[in-house]
Amino acid sequence: MDIQAPVWPAQLTAKELVREALLGSQPGETISVKATIALVRERGRDLRETDCQLVEMIVNTASIWQLFVAFDVREP
Repeated sequence: MDIQAPVWPAQLTAKELVREALLGSQPGETISVKATIALVRERGRDLRETDCQLVEMIVNTASIWQLFVAFDVREP
């Protein structure tokens, strides 16, 4: 008889989390880098990507989805 290990749901990748965070945005809308990173970090606590890598993913996704990006990471 074979023993099966428990199957855990796969964790979402950083790119998937960024897309999920921006999913409700409409073309022409401005999205906040700071808020998007915070949401991605909250949902993906074990991500190894740096904030700079997340910003790159946000900008790439935003450009494809015709979103404007507010680079407000250093604002309080």
